[in-house]
Amino acid sequence: MSDRLKLGLGLGAVVVGLIVAVAAAGFVHAAESEIVNELGNEMYTWAPRGWVWVLLGQVVSIGGVLLAMAGLTLAFVFDRPMTWARASIGAALFVGLMLIIFGLIPNQFLTLTQSTLEWTPQKTFVAVPQWLALNNELSVSYAALKDILLQGFVATMLIGIPVFMWWWQGYQKRRDEPKPQPVSSYGRPMRVED
Repeated sequence: MSDRLKLGLGLGAVVVGLIVAVAAAGFVHAAESEIVNELGNEMYTWAPRGWVWVLLGQVVSIGGVLLAMAGLTLAFVFDRPMTWARASIGAALFVGLMLIIFGLIPNQFLTLTQSTLEWTPQKTFVAVPQWLALNNELSVSYAALKDILLQGFVATMLIGIPVFMWWWQGYQKRRDEPKPQPVSSYGRPMRVED
């Protein structure tokens, strides 16, 4: 793929991603707003209400942001000679991605579970039968489930991101190596026709 094509595709992805992100953010704003304002007028009658629609809009919006970040990466960083400027762009995109993964997504998950779904310690998610717990009462609350899910996500990302980065560096090295030529049983290189 030529540099000009990568630049065009990347900038196109940035434009589409930003349009999707802004449109979905507007949808989330409408879906979260009150049905009637202070003056008694109905607002955003076209927007469906409820936490499911808000969550869907947030997911689409973050998808648009990630598409724009991928477009910037394709346009300016991916498969190009590394310079200080490109390294700075790549570092800024990586920091932004880590802020989304470790800051924004956990924050929105906690906001959803604690305020909207009310996953509190008083709500029981599962109760272990007493005969399995030596006649003791043992239960897991929704608050514990929330913490288990959140820490599972963070731990998976903390392990998965370095493993992917290690694999990607090896992929770049393997891609640059010349492909081995087939050798005949006599030790001579063979000609392979496509």
